[in-house]
Amino acid sequence: MKPSTDCRIRFEGRGPNLSETVRTVCDACYNEVDAPVVAVCETVDVRGVSVTDEFWYPICPLCGNRIGHAATMDRNFEKMYTAYREARDVPRPDEIVALRRRYGFSQRVFAAILGIGVASVQRYEGGALPSESHAELLRQARDPQILRERLRGGAPRLGERDRERALRAVEQQAASRIDYAVVRLDLLDCLPRTATPETGLRAFDADRLREAVVYLAAHVGNLFVTKLNKVLFYLDFSAYRDEGAGFTGLRYARADYGPVPDQYDLVMAALVDGATLAYREQGDGRVIVARRGADLSAFSPQEVARLDTVAAFANGFATTAELSAYSHEERAWLETPSGEVIGYDLAQYLRLPEPLPAKGARA
Repeated sequence: MKPSTDCRIRFEGRGPNLSETVRTVCDACYNEVDAPVVAVCETVDVRGVSVTDEFWYPICPLCGNRIGHAATMDRNFEKMYTAYREARDVPRPDEIVALRRRYGFSQRVFAAILGIGVASVQRYEGGALPSESHAELLRQARDPQILRERLRGGAPRLGERDRERALRAVEQQAASRIDYAVVRLDLLDCLPRTATPETGLRAFDADRLREAVVYLAAHVGNLFVTKLNKVLFYLDFSAYRDEGAGFTGLRYARADYGPVPDQYDLVMAALVDGATLAYREQGDGRVIVARRGADLSAFSPQEVARLDTVAAFANGFATTAELSAYSHEERAWLETPSGEVIGYDLAQYLRLPEPLPAKGARA
């Protein structure tokens, strides 16, 4: 993975992490050294997305130079690109591969349908960031209806036999989506629905989650998916801290860029249905917006107050990146291994103010 020319780095500080060393040649003093790899807190701009996180660099023990080392830089760019994909809803490499294989397409056929080069598909499946125009094509490819329209209307680089074969595969996928609303309900049905320590001792309720997100979408500014992930974490963990039970019944996992609902891709696919919740294009990203007012009849005044508190808390950060960076200081994130479920017992250390005084529910 090569460094992107549109990644500009601003140095902010350094925290040593001496558990790892690499044998390499310093590109400043030209000595072969065992360089300790240190964690450096930096703010990185990736195509307009501001990412603040710890990145790793070997430091020369002889001259103090930060050594350009391919393996550690690959790790750094993987973190940067993961944050960018999440913020801009860019399909991940594994999602692109799975999407293509779902239809039985070769890279050549998939590229021809999208109208891009085979080399581009190969790069994106290998981890490269697509351009915004190509990212939009990949997002559209999630919908078999759009692929069917592209095949019926063109794909001139495909021969007639390949086009007919691809069209049959896409139509089979489109036909399998019998009722999209039912499919969305089934997605949420896959989540655990029993109250356990991992769910904050609350049983998951899809309707309760949906109305909470509808309310938050109307009260939190610029609610990108990344921001919603953090807002839901503070909503659930503050409820557990103060009341002994979470708010939604969701589980949370430690991702590289903060705590997120477990299987959040599934959760978002189920919630954003275009009728109750939808995406609005904003800059190079998409903001979650509410299509109707939230039904708060099932929430107590204290629960509505908590929604208001968390919304006000999120609105206190100038950017999503600032809120994400704040969540990185939570013990719930720091003390959980990457990819593991975060224990609600760590909610006692949450850095969120106590809820506002209870007030009447609002429609």
